[in-house]
Amino acid sequence: MDLEKIAIVQQIFSSLFAAITAMLIKLVQELDFNQTLYLRALCSFVLLVFAVNHYKLQAYNFDKQTMVSLIQRGLLAGFGAFIYFKGLDLVLVSESIILNRMSPLWTSFIQIVVLKKEQFNLRLLLNMVLCSLGIYLVTGNTRNQKQHDEIDNQFYHIIGILLILLASILQAIVNILIKQLDKQVVSIVISCYQSFFAIIFPSCNSLITGSNYIIPSMNTTLMIIVLTVVSLLAGQLQIIAMRQGKLSVISNVSQIQILFGYLIDFLVFKITFTGEQILGNFLLLLSIIPLIWK
Repeated sequence: MDLEKIAIVQQIFSSLFAAITAMLIKLVQELDFNQTLYLRALCSFVLLVFAVNHYKLQAYNFDKQTMVSLIQRGLLAGFGAFIYFKGLDLVLVSESIILNRMSPLWTSFIQIVVLKKEQFNLRLLLNMVLCSLGIYLVTGNTRNQKQHDEIDNQFYHIIGILLILLASILQAIVNILIKQLDKQVVSIVISCYQSFFAIIFPSCNSLITGSNYIIPSMNTTLMIIVLTVVSLLAGQLQIIAMRQGKLSVISNVSQIQILFGYLIDFLVFKITFTGEQILGNFLLLLSIIPLIWK
């Protein structure tokens, strides 16, 4: 198996762990959402710092360009995740899915058209077409159910759309920054910088809004620890896959996360789906075949 196929498999597992992370965040109901985010980031940072010290990895004193890229990526990734979850409160779920899943398209556009680092081909076109059809079908039922719902405040709804759209663009930039980082910077160190900045934004938001700190119960603490480990696995596999494979390919493979999300809803939350949604998820699964079959 060549490196690109290995990277695709790594991204598939990363998407699975990312979907499980989203499920676990949803199950943590005892804490304020900001608190869940910064506790997860804090636990991640502690574990990563321990790993860096244990394996004696270089975490600083890189050349200026590498340090700037590490800090930029950490800031953008942390801020992008924060504004996505803020925007999620202001828009319909179907809208958040569609806008957030535009990130691979932004990545491909920047990498192929702007930076000219990769070439467009028929396999990638077929993947994008199948992904687009799949996303349209899996979100279509929700969109039809919600199209007549009243939106209390149109201004905040537009703000929510803009926040999620900005988050998807930031994720595309983060993906490209991963590829540009020096190979001597190991993935654990990259995640360490991201976790540090991921603590700041929800913490500051909690201070600004004046939310009270809730001491988590033992069960919630264990859930946060499991959530941290799973999200770290997702992040590590994605970083490795992005650095090893083609960005335009690997970023589009991440669309499979929608399929995993629907499987979790069906198996864990016992939610039933329409024929259109099942067909859409099938197309998302098929979209990977053009990328791995030659």
